[in-house]
Amino acid sequence: MLGHVQERFERQARNEALMRAVNEQIAELSESAGGWADPEHKFEFQCECGQTEGCESRVLMTRAAYERVRAQRDRFAVTPGHQTSEIEYVVEAGDSYIIVDKKDRYEPLVE
Repeated sequence: MLGHVQERFERQARNEALMRAVNEQIAELSESAGGWADPEHKFEFQCECGQTEGCESRVLMTRAAYERVRAQRDRFAVTPGHQTSEIEYVVEAGDSYIIVDKKDRYEPLVE
């Protein structure tokens, strides 16, 4: 049973990295739009929780807030309540998002 749980956490960490790739595309598109948005404009990013059954939740963040997430390879933006305390801890909370940081043991899985 313990191996199954560990496998699930590892799969979740990898899924988070995949969702980050999607959100990086969103961020690039918003940047290429020529800076039309006010700095406080919030964009919809995909929740990066990596839940194995899939997650359709969105987080509303400014581009600057998302850039803070992207600044570290082991940080992810998730919907409040979608954090997994066994593999990550909360480093920042906004109105509609939480930024989580992977625990050292799981960092290699998200590279």
